[in-house]
Amino acid sequence: MTKKRKVMQVYRLVLVLVGIFGVTLGSWGDPRNFLYYTTLSNVLCILYFIYALTKKGEPLNENIKGAVTLAITVTMLIFWLILAPHSFNAHTLKQWSSTLSVHLIVPLMVNFDWLLFDPKGRISKRAPLTWLFIPWTYFVFAQLVATTGVIYPDTKRHFPYFFIDHSLIGWPKVGMYVVLLSLFFMAFGYGYYALDKMLAKKAVR
Repeated sequence: MTKKRKVMQVYRLVLVLVGIFGVTLGSWGDPRNFLYYTTLSNVLCILYFIYALTKKGEPLNENIKGAVTLAITVTMLIFWLILAPHSFNAHTLKQWSSTLSVHLIVPLMVNFDWLLFDPKGRISKRAPLTWLFIPWTYFVFAQLVATTGVIYPDTKRHFPYFFIDHSLIGWPKVGMYVVLLSLFFMAFGYGYYALDKMLAKKAVR
């Protein structure tokens, strides 16, 4: 095993441990916390990187990795740009540790993993469109869960986030948020694609 691969394996192990720590701390004692996109996207990263650790040098599918990367980046950006300015409620060390782990540290580590360790130039042109499948699936999931009458611990409502709560802001505004966020993250995905191609060209010079 090369030195770079050893560093990569250690890095990914730390990423998995940080993810487990953040999810466990934030969800302990209340299974409803596993209904949040934040928690599910972190669990997705944990499972993906556990899988990556077992591959032992075998190539991974860059398009699947891109989907995981965009999914957790959605978590980071929506929290810090939309939710935190209105509802940031971390006051204790436990809350700060959990919040920073799942909303900042894991997302940044996943992005740096792609930047530092992945071969460049292998993301397909259509991949960023397919990456939207994860947040769209969660939107449908959240709407279905709301019909069961569940009350989320943070919002005290049937929806985890105000911008998908049609009972609070109405379907037109929900639709507007879905369209705008889809366009934003599709553009963000193609930003990954463009950067991937640019770094690939630099690597062959």
